[in-house]
Amino acid sequence: MKTVITTLVIAIALAGITGLAIIYTGAFNVAVAWKDPPPLRWVLVTAREKSVKRRAKSIVVPPTKGLEQIDNGFRSYQDMCVACHALPGTKASPVEKGLNPEPPELLEVAEHMSAAEIFWVIKNGIRMTGMPAWGITHSDEELWDIVAFIKAMPGMSESDYRRLDQQTTKDGDKDTHESTGGHGDAQGGH
Repeated sequence: MKTVITTLVIAIALAGITGLAIIYTGAFNVAVAWKDPPPLRWVLVTAREKSVKRRAKSIVVPPTKGLEQIDNGFRSYQDMCVACHALPGTKASPVEKGLNPEPPELLEVAEHMSAAEIFWVIKNGIRMTGMPAWGITHSDEELWDIVAFIKAMPGMSESDYRRLDQQTTKDGDKDTHESTGGHGDAQGGH
């Protein structure tokens, strides 16, 4: 028994020394273009998924407020998320292509993650992935709007996305006219 414990302690010490040597010699490649080996990727993905699940357990999901909330979520998604996640049926942006790990496919996220988990990720971000913590700059209500849109994505068609995009454009034009009095300057003059 004493031999087993001694061997285990030596193995752990050697693993720690090896890890420190890799870190301090710069042997670990931090380039985004370098793809993680499968065992490392498994460790990182598993740690991320388990961490999010654990922290999202205590989140109380508010009732969905309907189409207006989804429309608001789409607007925020267009402003905050589309550069990295795109919309279904659209090409990946240069930003999305340049991230490692690659941003998740949100149709899959919508089907496999709970609303609380999605909210937690949007609010808190995920270290070393490019996912920012939007809770620092946005209200919970705005973040729940995005969650509502993401959860609605699997049931949406391309024409639904076009409708939302056209509606957003119309509302944007309307907001511009309202803020300028419809006359082209801030005072509403001619």
